[in-house]
Amino acid sequence: MKLLSTDSVSCYGGRDDGWNEAVLTSCPSLRAGCQPAPWARNAHLQNLLTVTRDGLASTPSWDLDERLVMPDGGTVSIQWLGLAAPQGTPVVVLLHTICGSGDALRRLVTSLHDELGWVVAACNRRGHAGLPLTAPQINTMGSTADFRIQIDTIARRRPGAPLYGVGVSAGSGLLVRYLGEERDRARIRAGVALCPAYDVPDAFAFVHPRYDAYLTRRLIGFFLEPHRTMLGAVTGYDEGLEASSILDFHRKVFPLAGYDSLDAYYQGSDPMTVALDITKPILVINAIDDPVCVEANVHRHLAAMQTLPRMTLAVTRYGSHCGFFDRPLARGSWSERAIAEYLRTAHRLL
Repeated sequence: MKLLSTDSVSCYGGRDDGWNEAVLTSCPSLRAGCQPAPWARNAHLQNLLTVTRDGLASTPSWDLDERLVMPDGGTVSIQWLGLAAPQGTPVVVLLHTICGSGDALRRLVTSLHDELGWVVAACNRRGHAGLPLTAPQINTMGSTADFRIQIDTIARRRPGAPLYGVGVSAGSGLLVRYLGEERDRARIRAGVALCPAYDVPDAFAFVHPRYDAYLTRRLIGFFLEPHRTMLGAVTGYDEGLEASSILDFHRKVFPLAGYDSLDAYYQGSDPMTVALDITKPILVINAIDDPVCVEANVHRHLAAMQTLPRMTLAVTRYGSHCGFFDRPLARGSWSERAIAEYLRTAHRLL
């Protein structure tokens, strides 16, 4: 069901009409949409602003950088901010981008912590955030097995605290995958998927050619080249070094994620194979001018997404890929405000 349509944003909802009405009523940013100044409406400029604004932002003074060793010897971490908050304070579980980390999302970390007053737990995947690769396995989309251990650790350190998830770009895929696999058992009460790619097998085929070439080089330089000692003997490593696109990269490196076939990798990693099993509330944010997670992804899955019980989808005219800079001099972030409003609303309603 389309809930709202303006020049700036279109909002769609799932089956729960009462939830849809309550969310839109309590989230003025969703109703308004992202409205950049005319000079800041170019999608490529929005991406440049993301790089420059992130580069100028201060890294959070983390209260704790907690490393966790997985059953196979792999290493992940949780970066904590706000641990001095009273027990029972909600926790935002933040999942980073494809080559990112909690540090790289410092603007969002600081914004959510300051706006909500909640604890932030940034979950870093294998090989990210300066973590050594201590087992011969790595997955660009993340591992729900690793993430469950991170969630268990968060729950033990903050017993009784309600957990809310925010996934950014590839991190949204891991969040959706977890929520779909766990269904009603999910410890995360509600989630936000910012600029998701939707299905791994198809979505990467639509990436803007220049971004595709750039990101393919980044994937090779981030996941493969620094880890030759650990990964070099694994099938798929040498093939991945020759990848010509993001889609080609994933088709070649699936053995590095521990899968015997490409089909098995998709079944175990693609968010859309389980997305329609989600029972928890979720907000999905996309921009029409996103050159990485493109508008076509939204419309190919829109009807299916609207069968979810408490799904809210906001499709903005502007914002590009995880940019959404608005206000004078493009110093504000519409998506940060929308996410904070939604999490506060979900916490109140639940």
